[in-house]
Amino acid sequence: MKRFQFRLEPVLRLKKIKEDQKLKELSELVAEVNQRKSEIDSNEARIRSLSSTELAGSTDLREYSYLQTYMRQLLTRNTELETEIHSFDEPVEKKRTEVTEARKEKKVLELLKENRFKEYIHSYRKAEKIQAEEQFLADLYRKTREETYGADRSKRDPKVFTYDTGGVERTGTEDAGLSELRKLYERYKK
Repeated sequence: MKRFQFRLEPVLRLKKIKEDQKLKELSELVAEVNQRKSEIDSNEARIRSLSSTELAGSTDLREYSYLQTYMRQLLTRNTELETEIHSFDEPVEKKRTEVTEARKEKKVLELLKENRFKEYIHSYRKAEKIQAEEQFLADLYRKTREETYGADRSKRDPKVFTYDTGGVERTGTEDAGLSELRKLYERYKK
């Protein structure tokens, strides 16, 4: 029996490529969001470290003012980053939807392939079973004939051969059910 071949395999490969492409696009968007979140986390860590350090007695007002301005800039930058992150919500959700649709399309073809493979295996096993039964019956018949007639091959059933009588002209009155041997007999009897 020929090996299993899924006719829609090229379509399935295209669906997998499409899904991978959509996943890549989604991961790029999520990476940008994560980059901004990590920048926010590092800014907050800087703010915490700056606010927890004690100012030395020799620190003048100018350095304190610079420190406060720097912390405000970090807080402003965090606000901007949060706004940017929220601007990614809609595109990320859209890409997630596209990935989900691509997965569904691929899954449908994978299920179809799986069902076709099950049908193939079923028909393959059925054909094997029929072949095994035929071989068993042929062996059983051969053993039965050997037990009945022993080594004498002349008592066995003769092999049946057919003869093509295409060269013999037939009239419409001949019986269509005549055997090939009978046709030969009538041909050489004349």
